[in-house]
Amino acid sequence: MTFWLNGAFREETRAIDVADRGFLLGDGVFETILLVDGVPAFWDAHRARLDDALEALRFPVRSDAFALTAARELAARARADAGAGVLRLTVARGPAGRGLAPPVPAEAAPTLLMTAQAMAPYPDEPAALVVSKVRRSSASLSSRFKTATYLDNLMARGDAAAAGADDALMLNERGRVVCASAANVFVLKDDATLATPPVGEGALPGTVRALLLARGAEAGFAVREAALAPAELSGRALILTNSLMGVRPAVIGGVAAPTRADALLSRLQMWYRAVLTEDVEQRARQL
Repeated sequence: MTFWLNGAFREETRAIDVADRGFLLGDGVFETILLVDGVPAFWDAHRARLDDALEALRFPVRSDAFALTAARELAARARADAGAGVLRLTVARGPAGRGLAPPVPAEAAPTLLMTAQAMAPYPDEPAALVVSKVRRSSASLSSRFKTATYLDNLMARGDAAAAGADDALMLNERGRVVCASAANVFVLKDDATLATPPVGEGALPGTVRALLLARGAEAGFAVREAALAPAELSGRALILTNSLMGVRPAVIGGVAAPTRADALLSRLQMWYRAVLTEDVEQRARQL
């Protein structure tokens, strides 16, 4: 396997220190980034979100430790530079002595890892959803950031797999809709309004979610945050978003979305693809 670790490209299968807190305690954060012909999409947005996590969790490193040129070279070495691929940036606290207290900054040696691999395109048909039994805490740091402590999401995805579904909706402690196990969720209404749960409800601040909130009006959509009860999803067109799938329709319990939403969804997907292409082309010119 080809990967980038702490500034060097390597070809191994075992490379992480057994005392690394990321492995032992889940003391780490990560970003998952779409590669388009080897170019990381929305690189700046992902780096900004990573920096937010690193600062909030008191990591003595910032995202500029990951160079765009190194990411592009890794994609080529890993044969993820043609078509769609996925790049993952991981920062672990690094090796330390036993116990929960993190090492003092002067003694910390964070582990920086980049991996890349080719990715099959997501299916065109809507994602099938179930509602997970796993509740997501609105106050947890692991809800606000992409941390290595991903157990709740893994168990929710397990609920989906057991039911033969693609993904699972997660509710918070108040019983309101928050997100899917690996995606943000939007409700699409007939008047071209898109509603998504607020971060304060426990939703991850996804990069595509942020893009729609900031620029959705360009495509003719009114995009807002709103607390959503499960009953409000009934009979509505649902959309999942994340950096790898982009914008994908979804259904709960096999109940199809109203057909009148199809045109709105197509318009949103076309706009997103155009914005994605613009970003990738701009990034390619920097390489």
